[in-house]
Amino acid sequence: MIGAVNSALLEIQGALLARSLYPDAHPRIRASEERAEALLHDVLEQRPEIKLFAIGDRVIFDNEILPGSASLVDTLFRMLHIKGVDQLIVRRGIDTAEIGGFLDVLSAGDRSDAPPLRSTAHLGFASLKAADAAAAPGSPMRSNVLAYAEEASDVLPGIWQGLAAERRVDMNLLGDIVACVGKVVSDSSGAMLPLAPLKRHDEYTFVHTINVALLSTALSEALGFDGHEAHEVSISALLHDVGKTAIPEEILKKTTRFTEEEFAIMQLHPIEGARILFNTPGIPELAPIVAYEHHVRANGGGYPRVPKNWRLSLGSRVVQLADVFDALRTHRPYRPGLPVPKIVEVMRNDVGTFFDADLLEIFLQRVVARGIPDQVPTTV
Repeated sequence: MIGAVNSALLEIQGALLARSLYPDAHPRIRASEERAEALLHDVLEQRPEIKLFAIGDRVIFDNEILPGSASLVDTLFRMLHIKGVDQLIVRRGIDTAEIGGFLDVLSAGDRSDAPPLRSTAHLGFASLKAADAAAAPGSPMRSNVLAYAEEASDVLPGIWQGLAAERRVDMNLLGDIVACVGKVVSDSSGAMLPLAPLKRHDEYTFVHTINVALLSTALSEALGFDGHEAHEVSISALLHDVGKTAIPEEILKKTTRFTEEEFAIMQLHPIEGARILFNTPGIPELAPIVAYEHHVRANGGGYPRVPKNWRLSLGSRVVQLADVFDALRTHRPYRPGLPVPKIVEVMRNDVGTFFDADLLEIFLQRVVARGIPDQVPTTV
């Protein structure tokens, strides 16, 4: 399918380029639009919609990089970027009229009289640049940022699987996700962190991981970390649960509470994660430490067991706060998520055993109080 999607996007781009070469009514333009419609029709017979988004010099579809990314980023997605769009959603039922209208707006570029790019019944757009407009809960622009964060979570499984299977990681792609996370945090100015809702239960780990990276990056900013330090914390947050690739799928996807035996197996994932990351070239030194320590408590409890007076790294404590906060606020099949005030109460009660008091207060006052919506995302 990726080849067909790639061909359809390139044909749309061809129709866009034709507008700069031929008069408006030229048959070459119409022919390109008709070929694009036919290609999209074939793809959309197999699924109701396709979602594509650009990160750096890549166009991503279904966790894969489109072969024509270099050309598409340079032309089609560059024009979309001028309109403030990073993601394109195409739905079943699109026709040449919609394609033509979309390309008419796109070809106008950033002229002062250019019309805005608006979603239609079968074309949707999303943008990180809408973060400021999305600050208030319930804003219609809020969904755009959420959609982009969810797409980043779709890329992460492929990175994890590559790490687990081959001890290799595409650091460029991982860096692009980190850049996306940093942009979301900085663009929102703390007014709203777009914590992605769950789409399906089996995606919990990856969507949760994006949330943890967002929160960890925001806390790193609040603590005054420099760019390099914040970058390493963000990568460590994205990889902190990679050890779950070694856990049987039936345990990861279980919808009821674990048995003692199952929980003992789950407790191995920090060790497995550290082992994977220690043996992976190019990974920051902090990443395996965070993977190993993120379930170790401030008083030495938790898991895996550590020697007496073990002192957690600051990076681990940052990621741990974000990890616990997002886990508590999210609905799970075996328990409902908690509203933010209740989470704050629970986490403050764990000061001294689980968390450091000073770091927790910075997190609550500089990250949570600055705009985490007091609502819980739901599974669908």
